[in-house]
Amino acid sequence: MIHSFDVFDTLITRRVATPRGVFVAMQRQLAAQHPELPRPLLERFAHERMHAEQSARIQAREQAPADTGLIPEEIDIEDVYRWLVSQHGLDADWIARFIEIELAAEERFIIGVPEMLARFRALVAKGERILLLSDMYLRRQDLARLLDKVDPALLQHASLYLSSEVKLNKASGLMFDHVAAQEGIAPGAIHHIGDNPHSDVRRARERGCQVTFFDACHLTLDESFERNEDDLGWQVSVGLFRESRLSLPTDAARVGGSYAAMVLLPFVLWVLDQAREAGRKRLYFFARDGQILLEIARRLSVEDLELRYLHVSRLALHRCVNTDFEAFLDWVFVSHQGMTIEDVAHRVTSDPGDLVDHLLGCVDAALSREDLLTDKQRMALRNRFKSDPDLRARVMGLVSSERERVLRYLDQEGLARLDDACVVDIGWSGSIQDSLLQVLRTHGSVDGGPLAGYYWGLQRHTLTDLGANLKSSFAFHPDSFWRDPAALRELVECFTAADHGSTLGYRENGGRIEPILNAEGPEVLAWGLRDFRRGVDFFVGRIIGMLGQDEILALMPYYFRRLEHLIQRPSRVLASAMGRFPYSPDPTGMLLPFAPPIDGLDAMRFQMSSGTRRGRITRWRQGSLANSDPWVRYLLSSKSTAFFALLKGLHPRGLVHLLPYPMISWVKRTFPAPMLRACRSILRI
Repeated sequence: MIHSFDVFDTLITRRVATPRGVFVAMQRQLAAQHPELPRPLLERFAHERMHAEQSARIQAREQAPADTGLIPEEIDIEDVYRWLVSQHGLDADWIARFIEIELAAEERFIIGVPEMLARFRALVAKGERILLLSDMYLRRQDLARLLDKVDPALLQHASLYLSSEVKLNKASGLMFDHVAAQEGIAPGAIHHIGDNPHSDVRRARERGCQVTFFDACHLTLDESFERNEDDLGWQVSVGLFRESRLSLPTDAARVGGSYAAMVLLPFVLWVLDQAREAGRKRLYFFARDGQILLEIARRLSVEDLELRYLHVSRLALHRCVNTDFEAFLDWVFVSHQGMTIEDVAHRVTSDPGDLVDHLLGCVDAALSREDLLTDKQRMALRNRFKSDPDLRARVMGLVSSERERVLRYLDQEGLARLDDACVVDIGWSGSIQDSLLQVLRTHGSVDGGPLAGYYWGLQRHTLTDLGANLKSSFAFHPDSFWRDPAALRELVECFTAADHGSTLGYRENGGRIEPILNAEGPEVLAWGLRDFRRGVDFFVGRIIGMLGQDEILALMPYYFRRLEHLIQRPSRVLASAMGRFPYSPDPTGMLLPFAPPIDGLDAMRFQMSSGTRRGRITRWRQGSLANSDPWVRYLLSSKSTAFFALLKGLHPRGLVHLLPYPMISWVKRTFPAPMLRACRSILRI
């Protein structure tokens, strides 16, 4: 048995989405380095190059001697540029110059396909006879140059049959006849591997060859999203998405390289630009979302800015604001999912042991630390906080101690001065920044100008001191959405997961204040966080060497639309990997799979539930659908959703969910807090 490999998009591929990407890159290079060329050629080189190839093929067939009966099935690269040069009135020496520029571009983009290279090497180890068959206009020395860049051993262990030499190709099937004759074997003794359904599969089978179809280098549906072959940014991005999919070893790594990096890198570049423009020399990346953002910033070799990591959280700061006890209780008892006595105590203090024991005695039922509170028990406990002066004093004393340690930590980290500092976080409301500023200005001593914050996205306007509390967002702004994009926000939160738990509070150790961290890191590490981070670094390290900073920033609208598309129509890799991700919207809540497969009963519960109850089943409906059986998908289809919506609409709560999201946001911003609390109580949402 002889084994033959197709070359392009089987054994090797490119870091651009399509072959046209090479010509688009050449067009940019020629415009920058050779402005003396004709303007039409510079402005449309990619089109002119492809047109020249087609025209050269037609010309070769027309000029073939009629008496031989042989029509050449292939041309070579000299024929292509000879035609191009003649059409634009250029000197003949431009033929060699164009060829060298194209080969240099091909060499820059060419990569090996790991799966096929491993198969090739395994056959070499077994001593098998190997051939390389390529329908290609490149000359032997040109293709050898590219193959040697990938692996010099390829041509040491395989014979190359090239259509530009023999003037026969696989598309007609005559290449397989030629190879069989040259090797002295029957076509049935050839096992061919290739990506083209016509040339590598159908024609090979017609000749009697054994065939393996390999289409991993073909673009997937999500990679083909908003296809724009004349945009170098699109070409490079999609080429790297494909390379991540082909080269990275795990699904977690592929998610990092193909999906997460594209939405994080432009944000970091934007933050660095904004900080420089505003004269902010110190950048504080909020834990935990800021950990991977800080890694990306350091990957960019930033030398003119001081990059720091700040252990803060909503939990650690909100408890210290203490401007209104009712608002404090609102925050203590709000939760995206069920709460335990221990969860309530954690909202008050980072050392909740004694308080938990005290609160257990305040509930008129035999509860353990881990038992979920019913709505009635939660309301009774809240009322106890308000009516029991001893409990209230105890809580305020604990909060005061927490506040003192917070202030010492912030001073230790250099936040006594704000005029050259800014904070960086993923965002949504910027409430950590609000609390940070309130703690510093109300209870601490702080110098300098306003506090500036840079966010990936914001859904809410600043609620405190607009002049001193500046917020800017990158991907989206308040009131950008008709509906709350919860799945999009939470997926980005998963992308920015850290290898440590959230900040519960602070303690003194050896004269320094250090954070107390929740024990969440092991679950995320077990999911594959390190592989995920390697995937992000894989994409970042390559794209910053291929595109300029402004070009990457210009791609963000496309990247964001692709993310929105993936939320609704996730790929198998994204749904599978992120479906297993351990997630909780509450910093002290139980970690659950982000989008697990669901059964029929859970599907019906999901349809009849809303809010937090749905969140206990899945945080990402479309991801769970992709991971579930087909009949479950029907239960969650639009037709079923309409039926269940009618049932839910019988309750006033159902009417609220029909309101546009901007209207709900406006109500929350406009109406007094007591009125909102009363409405929530009535509607039980």
